[in-house]
Order: sequence, then C-alpha cells, then structure tokens
Amino acid sequence: MRGEVCIGSASALSFISLLLLIFAHVGQINTDTVPHQISLVTVNVTGYARGLQGATGDPTPGLFTNDSTAPLGQEAGLRNIYSWGFYKYCAYTEKPLGQCANQTFGFPFKPFDTILGDTPELYQIQTRYVLPQASAFTDSTYLADYTRAGFWLVFLGTLAAGIAFLSGLYKSTMTFMISTVFSMFGAGCLLIGASILTAVLNKAKSINNYTVADGTPLGIIVNTGSALSLVWAAFVLLFISMGPYLISCSTYRK
Repeated sequence: MRGEVCIGSASALSFISLLLLIFAHVGQINTDTVPHQISLVTVNVTGYARGLQGATGDPTPGLFTNDSTAPLGQEAGLRNIYSWGFYKYCAYTEKPLGQCANQTFGFPFKPFDTILGDTPELYQIQTRYVLPQASAFTDSTYLADYTRAGFWLVFLGTLAAGIAFLSGLYKSTMTFMISTVFSMFGAGCLLIGASILTAVLNKAKSINNYTVADGTPLGIIVNTGSALSLVWAAFVLLFISMGPYLISCSTYRK
C-alpha cells in the first residue's frame, strides 16, 4: 500500500507539472479567453505618447491606433499592450481586443523591433532617438538569443515531464527508473530555462525607470507574465516527484 501511495504521489506531481507547462505553452497563441490571459512577458506602452511628447515638446497625434484589426508591423500605429508567449506575440488596443503575429516555434522577444514596426513613419526617428540604446530593452539580438535558449530548455523540460509521467503509469522497476531519470533531466532543464528567462526579462525591465529630458517617465513598462510563474511552479513539482520515483525504482518488486 505504501508503494502505491509513493508512485501515486510521483505520478500526481509529474502530471500537475506537465499540466502547468501546457498552460504556459498556450499563452498568447490566440486572443481567446484562456490564452490571452497567459503571457511570458507584457510590454505596456500606454504612457509612451506622453513620454515622447515630453522628450520632443511636440504633440503625438496618430502615434496609437484604436483599430484592433490593423495589421501588425506595418507602421499602422502602436497598440496599448504587447504580450509575448512562447510561440507568438499579441497586440491589444485593450484586452481582449487585439490580434496575434504569425506563429514561430520559440518566438523571439524583440520588443524594440516590435514597437518600431508599429510606430508610424512620422515618429520613427524620434522613437529611435528617445529609447535608450544602451538598455537591454533595445538590444534585440541579446533578448532574442537568450529567450530562445530559455524556450528550448523549457520545451525539453516539458517533453521530459511528459515522458516521466507516462512511463510511471506502467509499474515496473525499469519504467520507474526511466521516470526518475526524465524527472531529473526535466527539472534541470526547467530550472536553467526559467533562470535564463527570469534574468533576461528582469534586464529588459530597466526601461521601466527611464525618464526623458524633462523628467517625464518614458511610459514603457515591462512586466513578466504568469507563464514564467507556471514554469517555476512546474519545476518545483517535477523536482519533488524525483524522490517518490527514485524510491519506487529502488524498492518496487513485481
């Protein structure tokens, strides 16, 4: 009976870990109720019009668009909120009104390029000048490379969590050993991946405190989303599952 409880707890932990990771992966795949509420990182630019006006002294008519169906990346106007998931980003005039970019496996986080892509031509030069070039926020290569690396580690961790769970459903010493190995591997991948993403996104937050020449806040705010919290929670659960899997592997007798 104790063995059943042990393997049952391991299976439950790995299953919940896998479920959390699945939710993390579906973030921002579309603007439906659940996906649009889950994001890896969100960039709120609602205050940027005031920041740009403070920097240039000129009003900024037409900087934003109220048309939630306007094409992305075509200089049609900024949206208020940009949210990134693991596979694409979505832009919202106000949630849930918005649209998503084309899907890419391991979508790179390049907020500066995204903002420039929507900024009308009239404000392109000012935006390039006002946004701090020494900030991690504007270093698209750095952000893209490290967020891709973090994604791949989380993706491998997700696969490992799935294998650990499925393998543990069949009761034998070999399958419990497989579950133990993959739970260890998956937890390691999730730990490193989540750590990379956390560090990189925290660096991007340096833009939050930036002010323009007259002391006005720039008005661009970066916040990490719930997907990152889900990955961290999944890591903890998968890490804990290693214990019961290892005990089952060592003590199970058919």
